[in-house]
Order: sequence, then structure tokens, then C-alpha cells
Amino acid sequence: MAPDIDQIGKGFPRPVDERKNVIKRAMNQNVLVPDILSLMPAWPSNLQPDIDEINEEIDEWLKTVNVTEEKKNKHRAKGNYTLLTAVYYPFCKKEKMLALTQFLYWIFFWDDEIDTGGELTEDKEGTLQCCTETNKCIDDCLGPSPNYTPPLNSRGTVEMFYPILRDLRAGMGPVATERLRKELHDYVNGVANQQHVRQQHRLPNPWDHFRMRSDDVGVIPSITQNEYAMEFELPEWVRRHEAMEVIVQECTKLTTLLNEVLSLQKEFRVSQLENLVLLFMNEYSMSLHSAIDKVLDLIREHYAICAAAEARLPWSQYDEKFNADLREYVDGCHRLATGTAYWSYHCERYFKLAQVNERQEVLLDLSYE
Repeated sequence: MAPDIDQIGKGFPRPVDERKNVIKRAMNQNVLVPDILSLMPAWPSNLQPDIDEINEEIDEWLKTVNVTEEKKNKHRAKGNYTLLTAVYYPFCKKEKMLALTQFLYWIFFWDDEIDTGGELTEDKEGTLQCCTETNKCIDDCLGPSPNYTPPLNSRGTVEMFYPILRDLRAGMGPVATERLRKELHDYVNGVANQQHVRQQHRLPNPWDHFRMRSDDVGVIPSITQNEYAMEFELPEWVRRHEAMEVIVQECTKLTTLLNEVLSLQKEFRVSQLENLVLLFMNEYSMSLHSAIDKVLDLIREHYAICAAAEARLPWSQYDEKFNADLREYVDGCHRLATGTAYWSYHCERYFKLAQVNERQEVLLDLSYE
């Protein structure tokens, strides 16, 4: 059912007009979005071949997870996170796939507790408590004195995270483990910040939103997990090299940008207006089509910045193993963006498969079902 746009934010005249105006201007429009993978032409998509077998293991694992059946069924039907794992880590061994897939299930389950439509959407104190419990789990499992036993009466998303982090830690070196610990803390704390922004009566500035989403998005741990998937450890000085920092940041921004476009229909239908396309419409009085074109141009721009940075990486003149590991890490950064796009076109989390044509264009429908 469509919300009553005359009642949105009632009691705050300026913000009401702002939100109501964006909904009115976008309502019932269709827009054909080009194949986003074509905007990143040098970065191929490949798939790990053991998807079906891992899906069978996931089905058995989900029976043991203390998450509501409704939530399990929703994500199993629309998410296909085994496919996302397969496109993020196409060359990893089969035995690595289960923990990596479980992590992606966890991140979507956990995000549901705080994100729009989740149990804690308007509960600031509940959100902070959830983040505190999750941060404790991260330190328990990835800190200097590992403890893999969840506290009694832990929430399901925390309880399930302990064995996932245990398995990931077992396949990572100390440098990568500490990096993952810090990145997970950044993600958890960033999600709470996003909730705070969504509860403001004014729509955020699009550039502030883009910066916050790029800083807080939960994809950077998935880059580090390439070291688990491919059984290597990148030296910290290489990870902190200027060019590598640019590549990680730009691939994170690319993932944010393409997700803002591909998730637009889903977010509009639940009145989550903190989407870059809608924020550009609001801030600059752009049409829907112009705002989408603006985001697509940003994808092209950040892709070019990322590609240019690769020439500045500290490639070795004699150590081929070093170069192979460096190449794998960079390709893993690329797959963050291309994998997210590929997965979005091949599952129904954001739109129906029938909305995608043979040229991989998607017809987004900004109406209410």
C-alpha cells in the first residue's frame, strides 16, 4: 500500500514539503537503466563453480541459525548470497566457500535488525545495544585472546557470528585478522550512524550521503576476505600504499554508486528516500532521468580514477609471488563492484528478473505494488 504522502513527517512543514515533493515527482515513473557492468569494461565477471553444492550446505546450516523463519525465507528466496560469494571469490577452493557465504548471510541478517523495515528501525537505544553486542563478538573472535563462545541469551545474529568469525580467523594470518577486526567495527558503528541520519526530518545533502555510505558500507571486509579465500596475506605496508588506498576507496565508491541505482525501486517502494538518485532530485531539482544519469557519470569517473591508480602500485621487478598476490587483491577490489552488479541482475532482491532485458538493461518501476 502506498503511504499517504500528505501525512509524511506531519508537523514539520518544510521537511514535509521536501519529502512529499520528491515522492510526487518520482511517482509512477519508469526508467531504463543501462547495463552497469558495461561501465567497467576491463573488469570481468567469473563464477566459482560449486554454487549448487554450497547451496545445499547452506540449506542445512540455516536450520541451525537462530533467526526467524520469515527472515530466513525472505533472504533465501531473494538474496542468493551463494551466487554473490561465487562472483566475489570465483577462484577460491570449495572448502572456503561455506564460511564466506555464511558471512554474507550474516551481514544481511544483521543489517535487517537496523535497516528500514527491520526490528530496530526507530529504536536508537536498541540499535546501540545491538552494535555493542556485535562489537564484543568481533573482539572476542578476532582479538588477541580469542573466545568463540557466545554469551548466554545472545541475539541470533550475534550467536551465529561467533562460529563464522572462528572459521575465517582459522584461515587468515595475523595482519589480515587485525585488519578484518577493525573493518568490521567500522561497519557496525557506521550502520548505527546511517540509522541516525535516516531519522532526521530533513533529507541529507547527496554528497554527504555518498560520503557516509562509502565510508560505512559493509563491503570493505569482503575485500580483506580475499586473503582468506585465496590463501595469502598482503603486507600491511602494501595495503596502506597510496595507490592501494585509492583503489579500495574507489571500488567502495563504485559499489555504493551502482547499488544506489539498482536498489532505487526497492527503496522507493518502502519510502526510504535516502537514495542518491532521489537526493540529487531533491537538492538540484533534477528530473529522475537526469539524476540517474548523474550517478552513472559518477560511476564512469570513479572507474577511471581506480584504473589510473593501478599504474602507481608497488609492483616488484623480480618477485612474481608478490605480484600475483597484489594482482589478486586488486582484482578482489574490482569484484566488489562488478560482483555486486552481476548479483543484482541475477537475483530478485532489488527487482524482478523479468525487468532485465537481453541487453542487461533494467526497467525500474517507481510505483507501489
